[in-house]
Amino acid sequence: MNRRQNLSILLAFVLLPLAGCRKEDASAKPVLTLPAKAPVAGKVVVAATLEALPGAFPADDLYNYAYVVKYRVDSVVQGTLEAKEILVAHYKPRMSRTKAKDETQGKTGGSLDLFREGDRHYLVLNGIDSLWQGPLEDNYPQDKSPRWWASWVDRL
Repeated sequence: MNRRQNLSILLAFVLLPLAGCRKEDASAKPVLTLPAKAPVAGKVVVAATLEALPGAFPADDLYNYAYVVKYRVDSVVQGTLEAKEILVAHYKPRMSRTKAKDETQGKTGGSLDLFREGDRHYLVLNGIDSLWQGPLEDNYPQDKSPRWWASWVDRL
């Protein structure tokens, strides 16, 4: 065998295994598995996309408040909900859900630590009136649809 043939054989052994490799599609989204049972009691459980943050969140050290954001409902996991868009109040959204250790202990939970438009969330929802009587930052005064309380929120 001459030098050229040796080089060809060597390249074949090096490059052939790589030919079967393919680059993963960066745009492919992972298949998400929703919990079979909600981690806390809720009237409705949904997977939803955060559509709008209507302004800057107030500073957390000013006062305890809930902030209303808009979601597009992707699927209803538990309960009944006809609306395609919902308004959901989150307690002090600048703070990670795991750090809520004040009067909302047991009323709010989950692992979400950052709100970004376009993110998908797993939400356990309840009527707001029975769970929150404090200040409500609501930039949707013209929208008369019900406000939901996020009893639990995780990123999907």
